[in-house]
Parts: sequence; C-alpha cells; structure tokens
Amino acid sequence: MSQNTAASRAPSFVTRVVTGMLVVSLSTAFLLATIAAFTAAALWQQQERHKMRVTAEALLDAIDHEAREEGWSLERAAPEAVAESGVVGYRVEVWNGERLATANLAGPTAGPPRGSERSAEWLIVTRPVSRDLVLLVAAPRSRGGEVVRVFAWSLLMAAPACIALALLVGRFVGRRATRPLSEFTARIGALRPLETLPALAKDDSPREVLELQSAFRDLWQRLAETVARELEFAANASHELRTSLTRIRLHAERARDQGLEGRADLDAQLVELDRMVRLVDSLLVLSRDVACGVPRGEVVNLADVTRSAARRVFASDQTVLLEAPDEALVSGDEDLMGIAVENLLDNGQKFARPAGRVVVTVEHSEDRVRLSVTSEGAAVTETDRGRIFERFYRGPEARANSAGHGLGLPLSRHIARLHGGDVECVSGAEEDARFVLEVPSWRPSVVV
Repeated sequence: MSQNTAASRAPSFVTRVVTGMLVVSLSTAFLLATIAAFTAAALWQQQERHKMRVTAEALLDAIDHEAREEGWSLERAAPEAVAESGVVGYRVEVWNGERLATANLAGPTAGPPRGSERSAEWLIVTRPVSRDLVLLVAAPRSRGGEVVRVFAWSLLMAAPACIALALLVGRFVGRRATRPLSEFTARIGALRPLETLPALAKDDSPREVLELQSAFRDLWQRLAETVARELEFAANASHELRTSLTRIRLHAERARDQGLEGRADLDAQLVELDRMVRLVDSLLVLSRDVACGVPRGEVVNLADVTRSAARRVFASDQTVLLEAPDEALVSGDEDLMGIAVENLLDNGQKFARPAGRVVVTVEHSEDRVRLSVTSEGAAVTETDRGRIFERFYRGPEARANSAGHGLGLPLSRHIARLHGGDVECVSGAEEDARFVLEVPSWRPSVVV
C-alpha cells in the first residue's frame, strides 16, 4: 500500500472532530439524564416521606379526637378515624401486633411494621397510636420508576437533536480548525523542489499551526542546504575524477606512442591511479553518517599512530618536533585514525615555511586525548578559516604550491566526529597555524 493510498484512507481531522463531538454529546446527554433521573427519584422519595409524615400526624390527631369525642378506646376509634379521613394516594393501616386492625384500601398489605421503615416495595412511615397499636402510612415504590421512565423517554427523544447538533457544530469547528493546515498543505503542495517556502500564515492562525510551519521551514532549510552541499560535493568529485581520468588517458597515449621511452609517463599514470584510489577511499569515509559512529571500536594507541604517521610523512626530515607519551588510548578504528592523523601532519608539512618546523604534540588526560599540529611560519586567514573544512575547498596558496583534492582537513574532521571528537583550527590570524584533534579517551568496561 502506497503512502498516498494510506493517507487517503486515514480519517480526516474533521471526521475525528465530528466523531468526538458525537461521543461527547451522547455521553453527556446520557450522563445528565441518568443523574437527573436518580436525583428526581431521590427528591420524590424525600417529598413523599414528608407528605406521609404529615398524613400520619393528621391521622393520629383524628384518632385521638374520635376517641375523646365518642368516649371510645383508641383501638375502636382508629378504624372510624381511618375510614372518615379520606386519604387518597396512600395506603393507611393500623396494626395490633401482627394483626391488621383496619386499612383504608383493599389489597396487599404494607405491614406489619417490623421496627424499621425500610421495604423493597413500599415507602413506609410508622407512628405509635398506643402501646399495642401502630399506624402505618405507605406508598408504592413503583411510582418512582415512572420518574426514571420519563427521563429515559426524554433522553430517547433528545438523542436525534443531540446528534444533529453535534454534526453541525463538529463540522463547523473541524473545518475552521483545520483551515490553516489545509492552506499550509496547499502551499507546500504547490512548491517545486528546493523552491523557497512561502511566508508564514497570518498571526491569527493557531499557535500549533504556526509552530508546525516554523518547524517545517527549519527542516526545509536544512534539507535544502544538505542537497545543495551534496550537489556541490558531487560536482567537485566528478570534476576531480574527470581530471584524473583525463591525465591517465594522456599518459597512456604518450606511453603507447613512445614505446619503451614512455616509462616516465607510465610512472606518472601510476601516481594518478594512486591519487584516484585515495580520493575514492576518502569519499567512502566521508559518506559515513557521523551519528552512527564507529561500530565495534578497538583500543587504539594514538601516540603510536602519530609516531607511525610522522615517519611516513616526514621520512628523514628533521624539521618535525614530536612529543608524545608512551600511551594515549582511544576507542575506535586504527586505520581511520591513521588517515586522520596523517592528513593533519601532511597539511602541516605542506604549509610550513622552509625554515619553520612542524611541532606535533600528543596529550592525554582522563577524559580526552589531544593531538596538536603547529606549522611554524604559516597562518590561516580569516577568509580561509571559515572554509578550510569544506570538502574540495583549496585556498589560493594551496592551489599554487601543492597538489591535492582539498579533502585532507574535511576527512580528518569527519573521522574525528565518527569517534565522538572533532578537529578545529585554534590559532588566530597572526599566529602559527595550529590544528587540534580531540577524541574521548578509552575507558575500560566495568564488570558488575
């Protein structure tokens, strides 16, 4: 499945907003209806109990009044008072122990009272009439269910309106919220490769959209710079390779025309081939990602690597002053470190003045190993300082006095960064040119 197909099948932001609004609306309606139903049921019970207490107190007064007026006992006066009370909506019972003395309605009884007013089917209020008689006023709990059913029907009837409102509001909010993103997508889609990005959206756009556009502009700028560097790198590399191939062809043609006398041209051809091999090797190293580092690094004695590189670069030349300890251990690739050190030494030799020396020092501390190469009598101008680590860059003096590809210093820096370090020019414009390579020291693994 292509990315475009997957993107077309993914739900849009508007769809997600509408779905969220539907879920929130229905959930809120259900929750509010449920809370309202239970609240109404509780309020109904409270109100009913209050009315039942008032009814019970009125019945007690009626029984007492009937007994005094007629000169009857309370047990005889209770049925008469209950019958004459005319209570509607409640069941009234008078109990003598476990025996029902009288009731205002026929049907199932709510008593006898058990010392508690709790019942699964009835709301009950009891009042003592005498030592033996108990007045009971009851209302069926099923009336409370009617309240819940009313709210359930209210929810059912309100659901379509909630859904319609959620759809309308969700689509409006979703489209309004995603309009800056849609406009940004349209601007990006209309761009050509490496074309300058258009201006940011207006200040009234949401903060998240402005942050997204700013981050995208930064990423776009970095990508454009990377592509530009790669294009320049490819152009320079192709130029260098084409130049070497042209020279090899010329030497081969001369050697073919001169027979045995063309040995010098064959030797020059071998030199060109060696230069091409070094160039290709350098390009391969430069193609490595610094973020990946050097896998499976070994322990490397940078002091020994520096001494070996100095013997190759300076041969019997006595103009080099080398100071290095017996050991300066780092973790990495010994061959790569050899290339980096040799390039620094070769650079120092090329640009040192005839009467000047090349001073090479290796210093070792607990955290870092530092290699310093100083060319006496040479200096790095401010113009060159900003470009000497660019690939294939060679200053005017370098082009005039020595051969090369302009990859020595960039390659040394790249190798140092592969090892977690760096190469810097630390000298001022009026000082002897000094380049420093620093990499982390090797530390033994701690076995727990």
